Amino acid sequence: MAAQLWSYVHGCITLELADHFAEFGDPVAQVLLPMGVNLAVGLGDERERAQASHEAGARLYDSITRGKRRSGEH
Repeated sequence: MAAQLWSYVHGCITLELADHFAEFGDPVAQVLLPMGVNLAVGLGDERERAQASHEAGARLYDSITRGKRRSGEH
């Protein structure tokens, strides 16, 4: 499973760095999140649960990064 997760994240980051997602307004929401859901489903999760988990993680990350931007942290 570690190799699958590594390939998912590394592959997505590599493609992002090479500007393959330039046409997407939000590559994380439009590419990374759906790929993560598909990976979780392929590993045995139910699609609805995987979707809810990924969306909750994205909301948490957004709330953390918004707070840091407001306080001037990096």
